[in-house]
Amino acid sequence: MGCLDKVKNQFVSWFDKDNNASFLFVTAALGWVLASAAQTVGLLNNKELTKEDKKFLVPQEIMDGTANIGMYALVTTRLMKGAEKLTRPGKSGKPFINLKDETGNILEYAKHPEQYAKMGRNLKTGAAILGGIISTCILTPIVRNAFAAYMKKKSDEKTPEQKLTLQDNYSGRTQPFFTKTYSFPAFKSYSGNMRI
Repeated sequence: MGCLDKVKNQFVSWFDKDNNASFLFVTAALGWVLASAAQTVGLLNNKELTKEDKKFLVPQEIMDGTANIGMYALVTTRLMKGAEKLTRPGKSGKPFINLKDETGNILEYAKHPEQYAKMGRNLKTGAAILGGIISTCILTPIVRNAFAAYMKKKSDEKTPEQKLTLQDNYSGRTQPFFTKTYSFPAFKSYSGNMRI
């Protein structure tokens, strides 16, 4: 079997009805890649942004997309592996989760491996959904904000702010810059008529 056949079989197995977790994982990761690429292309083609804005925003979006995809893959794959292990025999020879029949008796793993495998796939699917929620809604914003704060700190170190003295801040004017002084002519009264 050639390398292309292996890739094809792996790809087809992602869309197998018994392998929903892998399907969810692959499609969600593909969605992240496409969304990040679309955002990056949108920034590159935006005519309202200057070249300086694009120099900052495009790498930021690429880094943001990479962090999203990486965090999703890391969290979700670990949760999926952990969920699948719950229905396999551990060191004690028994699975962590025991399945029961209609009468409430525990099913032995050795006699019912198919039912345990099915439960493992279901847990793995739930873990794929949970991993997406945890990574995208909780962990990714924390990591992204921490990274942005670090980059801002580095940027501020490269271009230190000029320290302003009192004379730089205060020009001596007491009147706001946006007002204009108007002078009105005095009112004169001529036989009951008022002229300005």
